[in-house]
Amino acid sequence: MSTGTASSATDPAVALRSRCPGCGSAELSGGFRRRGQPVMLNYRCVSVAQAKEFGGGVVDLKECQECGLVFNAAFDNALIRYDASYDNRQGFSGAFREHLDHVASGLTQRYLAGGGKVLEVGCGKGEFLRLLRDRGCARCVGYDTSCPENGGEEDVGIDYVRSYVSAADVKDAFDLVVCRHVVEHVEEIGPFLAELARIARAAGGARVAIETPEFEWIVDHGCLWDVFYEHCNYFAMPVLAGLCEQAGFEVIRHERVFGDQYQLIELQVGSGPSTSSAGGGRLDRFNEIIRRQESELVKAIHDGREDAGWAIWGAGAKGVTLSNLLGDANLEAVIDSNPAKQGGFVPGIGTGVISPEDDRIPRLGLILIANPMYELEIREVLRLRGYTGNVLVV
Repeated sequence: MSTGTASSATDPAVALRSRCPGCGSAELSGGFRRRGQPVMLNYRCVSVAQAKEFGGGVVDLKECQECGLVFNAAFDNALIRYDASYDNRQGFSGAFREHLDHVASGLTQRYLAGGGKVLEVGCGKGEFLRLLRDRGCARCVGYDTSCPENGGEEDVGIDYVRSYVSAADVKDAFDLVVCRHVVEHVEEIGPFLAELARIARAAGGARVAIETPEFEWIVDHGCLWDVFYEHCNYFAMPVLAGLCEQAGFEVIRHERVFGDQYQLIELQVGSGPSTSSAGGGRLDRFNEIIRRQESELVKAIHDGREDAGWAIWGAGAKGVTLSNLLGDANLEAVIDSNPAKQGGFVPGIGTGVISPEDDRIPRLGLILIANPMYELEIREVLRLRGYTGNVLVV
């Protein structure tokens, strides 16, 4: 088992939050603590030395007994870098493109029919904005510290702003504000959601769509590899809805998406904040499940690789977390279809990232698939490569 390398985040005396960042309550419970994990997961590291600089994060989960938010009380935002080398794109997978298409089509139909204007808070490299533009969105504006420069050929019709956004920056009306896979990264989540409501008001009462992982799915499946430093917040569906209402929103629509791993909530600004409680108890159940899951997974990898090398398929959050949890001398590589990650190194443990066409793949004894949503397309690639080793799906 890998323990990572030392950094300022490994200090056992690291300051812990004593109040919930969602509602401010001091009624917290805990129990899950893990050290030695990378503080960044989707950073493109160009050397093993750079990869190891990100090691040593402390995850100390607490659960608010008032609003139900689960959060990392040891999170230190100063250790996080969301710059041009941050790359969390998943659209190189056909299965994930189907998910993006589904969400983009639904939002276009409900809020952007006949054109419309959209502002994305945390647009990343712009892949979702491009889908909305291609569906006829009249104006697309994206804010992100890691977004592309303006003027790229594939981004005609999209305006990028390489910074964070506040209500004071919004001078025009928009029909929709999108915030996908951002809220799980924001330390001060209560104030952030309140600012998001102010952004929607400044945009003329725009509807708001938030997508984020669904914590009860993580609990039900014992996915310890879905808990990592970059994600400082974990929302069950009633928790996210309650915090949004507390921030001044009214819920229009709320559903599970992407094989129930994610949730998509659609909102409108309301007359004012409301209070609600989603209770606790989810973290205790998670702790019970993962003790069994981790030992079973270690044994399955040991037995499946048959003393040969093995690899993890997926250099995103799940795969990077798994490589740091389970990596040993026989972990030869992490496989990923994102060309920007290939040739780089996984944050923390420093394992190399290779492409699905790499010549080493047919010789591996075991390939672990980090997300079951990608199993069918990965198995087809392996079949075409003539791979005859074992495949394990977490």
